[in-house]
Amino acid sequence: MTRPWVLVAAAGAVVLAAVEVFLGTGPSGVATGWAGGVVGALLLPVATQVGLLLGSVLFGLRVRQVVFGAMREIASFRCGGVTFTFRALPVTLRAQIGPWRSPVILRCWLAGLVSAVVGFAAVAAAWWWVPGAFGRGLSLAMSAFMLVKLWPKRVPLTTSTGWLLFSLPRIAEPERSDFLAAPLAARAYEALRSGDLDTAQQHADELGDRFPGINATVSCQIAVMESRGLYAPGVLTLLKFLSDNDVPPRKMAYLLAGLAGLGFKAVESGQMPAESLLPTAKKALQDAVSLGYPEFELSGTSGLLALIEGDAAEAVKLATTGAEYNHSPLSRADDFTTVARAHMALHDNAAARTALARAEELAPWSPRVTETRQRLSVT
Repeated sequence: MTRPWVLVAAAGAVVLAAVEVFLGTGPSGVATGWAGGVVGALLLPVATQVGLLLGSVLFGLRVRQVVFGAMREIASFRCGGVTFTFRALPVTLRAQIGPWRSPVILRCWLAGLVSAVVGFAAVAAAWWWVPGAFGRGLSLAMSAFMLVKLWPKRVPLTTSTGWLLFSLPRIAEPERSDFLAAPLAARAYEALRSGDLDTAQQHADELGDRFPGINATVSCQIAVMESRGLYAPGVLTLLKFLSDNDVPPRKMAYLLAGLAGLGFKAVESGQMPAESLLPTAKKALQDAVSLGYPEFELSGTSGLLALIEGDAAEAVKLATTGAEYNHSPLSRADDFTTVARAHMALHDNAAARTALARAEELAPWSPRVTETRQRLSVT
């Protein structure tokens, strides 16, 4: 299925060329118009994301991470509770934003409104201030992509401005309860990031009392189990939830990605037999990708699978990629741990210690990190 932005880009290129031909600007005008279109296609998503960040700050949402650019990470630092990451190709802006306190839905809707206002302001500025063929390309592209942003869409790792404005106020159960539970779940995840497992457990227990059986609660409970090294109970809990509930595709993608990673850890640790669980976990990984979860975001999970299946060199390659692209410190710590274990399998303990040191910077309390440190200490 062709993605909407591809259709918009193709149609836009034809429209821009037709406009410049009609105006008689010749091939140079067409090329200049196309250049403006490319810039507009890059600027408009950045503008709406800036608006969303501004709205999040104004209306009390949680901003956990801001990522400038794409491809490989070149620098990262923390300011307060926010991690700022800079990547090699400075053409995009992404952020991890979520509810932090009630009223959840109203705060998210208002942030979406600010995103739309900033996007429209950017479009108006392009039409008003940028002349010539470049300006026409810039303005037309930004206008078209603003319409795409207003289309209600929610897929793994992406929520459109239009979804926040038009779909969120009409959200039905059980997804509405997931939103209402999000502030408490966010506090549990923050506790996990800092290694405060007891506090995380308290929040997970409270979620179980206030919002039993919903996705946000079960996911949080499983995350706590995983952080304690209880991979088998986590797998069984997740399998039961999937069998008992009709999960929409977007959340199914997240849950299947989680099942794959958790299943591989259960096999690696010997908590569950590989012959029964590994096929299920591999199928979950494939299905998560088919449901829209970006495959490169699962490189670390694929690296762990390669390690389990005895391909340590491939495990180093995939898990290193996962660590470079992943934004979550806990996931990055897992990926670096996989790299360390793969280097150990390749009899390169010096490289293993280097990778493990990166993991310890992120999550020194992680069961896989501490177990790997113990194994390295006796080799």
